[in-house]
Amino acid sequence: MNAAILEEHLLQSKNNILTKLHHRTLLQYTGQPIIFDGQLRYILLPKLNGEHWPKKIEQAVNAVAMVYAALNGHEQINEQDAATKRQQLTVLAGDYYSGMYYATLAKIPDIELVRSLSEAVAKSSESRTVLYEPMKRSMDEWYKILEVIESTITCQFLKHFNLDSYIEIVKDGLVLERLKRELQFLQEKHMKTPFLKILEQQQEYAGMNNEQILRRLISNLSSRLIRIITASPILQDEVKTFMLQHVEVNVEAQITMKGVE
Repeated sequence: MNAAILEEHLLQSKNNILTKLHHRTLLQYTGQPIIFDGQLRYILLPKLNGEHWPKKIEQAVNAVAMVYAALNGHEQINEQDAATKRQQLTVLAGDYYSGMYYATLAKIPDIELVRSLSEAVAKSSESRTVLYEPMKRSMDEWYKILEVIESTITCQFLKHFNLDSYIEIVKDGLVLERLKRELQFLQEKHMKTPFLKILEQQQEYAGMNNEQILRRLISNLSSRLIRIITASPILQDEVKTFMLQHVEVNVEAQITMKGVE
């Protein structure tokens, strides 16, 4: 399948999930549920690569995407403006999407899947709270925490359906997508997220500003991911090209931005 067909598959899946999460009032005040294209690309990587994809797996994917929507929504909450109607509805939207996740999961007759995904959601949520703790850790430790936050739920899904061979790519890919969002947020909002505040405390980045730190992290991770995808024995050539296009575009963007400093 060429890139256009793969993109169409992603769009159809996303529209299907958004339709299931549709709520007229929430749509009016908080907009569409937030399901990042990059997240969905890695969640659906085995399907794009032609793996057997029965209804049970599709239902599980819907559930995983829904819990990502809930977590993404909760990250939009501004504690300093929590009393506004929009912010209160943002909280409710996240709770609603969480409810839809559990309702979708309950329709799948697989107790072990429910257990493993529930444990993964709890682990991811717990790690998110660590970002707010005033504790010094090494950059490697913070990277592992970010990896848990971004990839644990998807990796549990992959393990359950014996798709472990995709985990290495998915882990790095989902962390890369998070770093790209951090950079975009910094450039557009000129605000520091909890993760950016942590980066400032790292000795190895002394003398660098937040944008420079993020560019370095993104460039290093992108380069590693390119090597992993290129050498992957399981990915079809068309899928490799498709995934690399999204990673390499980002690398080129970093080079361009560095060139104008």
